[in-house]
Amino acid sequence: MVPKIIAALKAFITGPFALSLGMAFLVMIGIAIGALVALKMDEAALQKQQAAKAAAEEAAKPPPPPQRVVQADEGPNPFEPLYVSLGEEILSPLPGKSRVLLIELELMTMRGQLSEDLLKEKRIPLRAQALSILSELTVAEAQAEDAQQRIAEKIMRAINQTLKNNLNVAPVQQVLIKRYYVQ
Repeated sequence: MVPKIIAALKAFITGPFALSLGMAFLVMIGIAIGALVALKMDEAALQKQQAAKAAAEEAAKPPPPPQRVVQADEGPNPFEPLYVSLGEEILSPLPGKSRVLLIELELMTMRGQLSEDLLKEKRIPLRAQALSILSELTVAEAQAEDAQQRIAEKIMRAINQTLKNNLNVAPVQQVLIKRYYVQ
C-alpha cells in the first residue's frame, strides 16, 4: 500500500495539475511583490510632493530683516600712511640781504607704529637736523623752481640716514612741505 501512495504522489507532483498549481503560486507571488513595489513608489512620490510643498512654502516666506553686524576694531590700517609733524614752522636765515626762509615740514611713513613712535621720540633732533640743512641754503637755491623738491629729498635722505641706525630700514617715505616762504 505504501508503494501505491508514493506512486500516486509522484503522479500528482509531476502531473499537469501540479504544474498549473505551481504557476498559480508564482503568479500570486509576482502580484504580491508588484503590489509592495507600487506601495513603496507611492510613498516615495508622496514624500517628494511634501518636500516640494515645504520648499515652496519656505521660498515664499519674506527674507529676514537685515541685522547690523558689529565689527571689531581692527586697529590702524597698515597700508595707510602715518604723518608726523616736525613741530612749528622753522625760520631759517638766508645769507645776504636779510632774507629768511619760513618752512613747515611733515614726515610720511608707511612702516607702522614703531616708525611713528620713533619719529615722534626723535622729533627735536630731526628738527635740528632739518634746520642745519636749511641754514646751508643760499637765496638762489631757496628761490629755484625745484627748490621745494630738492630740499624735501635732502632732508629725507638725512633723516633716514640718521634713523637707519635704530630701525635698520628707512622709515620716512616722503617729506611734505606744508608752508614755504622766502622773504
